Order: sequence, then structure tokens, then C-alpha cells
Amino acid sequence: MATAATTSSVALLGMAAFFAAIVAHGVDVEHQGKPRYKTGDLVTNSCANVRAYDWTPLLTRRMCESTLRSDKQSAIAKTELDLVLVAMDLLQSAAAKVDGVLCNYSDLGLHGKSTTLAVQYCRLDYAVVARTIPMCRAMVQKYNTEHPENADFGDDYYDCVARLGNAAANCWGYVLVDDELAKLASKEVGEVFQRATLVRAMTEVMVGFHDRRH
Repeated sequence: MATAATTSSVALLGMAAFFAAIVAHGVDVEHQGKPRYKTGDLVTNSCANVRAYDWTPLLTRRMCESTLRSDKQSAIAKTELDLVLVAMDLLQSAAAKVDGVLCNYSDLGLHGKSTTLAVQYCRLDYAVVARTIPMCRAMVQKYNTEHPENADFGDDYYDCVARLGNAAANCWGYVLVDDELAKLASKEVGEVFQRATLVRAMTEVMVGFHDRRH
């Protein structure tokens, strides 16, 4: 039991550190404030300019495009701001779906104490996602693409989406070290983290990669 707890703690710290590194990574000078590619429609352009591919194999350009296009709102999106909102909707629906699965599984009462706690922790993490998305959406909706704020503003958006990513990563860490939960929902929980990364990526494209910390 002690070994399992230690492994779980290490995994959770690793996942939290992983997303924190993504959030803090910033932008290199070559790409700051300007897109690398300009081709195709808005979804293609936006996914082509995502830097998250540099850090995580969980989000590829093809996956970025297919995930965004799975929501019909992406077809009528006119700006990167619209795609950020689409990505947030996709994250919200994925988190709600997994939360429902975990809730139903918990109600069965056929698992051990550690699994029960992992489910409870995951549900707390997804409650954070549910509470935070409206705040992030309101912030994004006020963004003016024609007259953006100064370069210091990037932190405000990134800090908000970091909360989403950290919560998604924490739950994923709990599930990965619990064999029972891994069999139940590892793919779905991983998808929630992937969509949290997509929110970060689309936000980055929207604000032009500004981050005053780098």
C-alpha cells in the first residue's frame, strides 16, 4: 500500500509539473507575436501555428484539426477567439462525460478504498474544470483581436487555462496509477487532458504567443 501511495504521489507530481512546464515554457523569439504558417482555412491555420506540438505528443496537428472540427461551431468560426471558445466547449463536454462515468462507477460500490479516493479526487478536479471554464470564457470573450492589450496581458489568459490543465492532469495521474480505473476510463481521462492542452494551444494562437515572463 505504501509503495502504491508513493508511486501515485510521484505520478501526480510528475503530471502537475508537466503541465506547469507547458504553461511556463513561453515562446521563443523566432515565433513570438507572429504565425509560422498561413494556409488553408481558420482551423488549418490555427492548428498549423500551435507550439504545443513541441512539448507533448498528446496533441498533434491532425488531432488538433479533427478535434476542433468535431464541433460544428468550428465551421462557422471567424477568428482564433472563436476557436478558443470551441476548444473550451469540447473540454467541458469531455470532462462532464468522464465525471458521469466516474459517478456511476462510484455508485456501484464494488471497489477498494484507494480506488474510491481516486474517483473522489478526480471528481473534485473536474469540478474545478466546470467552475473555471466560465471564468476563462468570459475573459476570452472580452479579448479584442483588432486592438489587443500590451504584451503583459498574456499571463492572464495562460494562468486561467493553466487551472484547467492542472486539474485535468491531476485526475489523469490518479487514474494512470490505479489499475481498476485505468481499465475503466484511462482513454477518456487522457482525452480530457488532451483537450485542456488544446485550449492552451488555441489561446496561445489567439494572443499571438505573448507572455511577459519570456
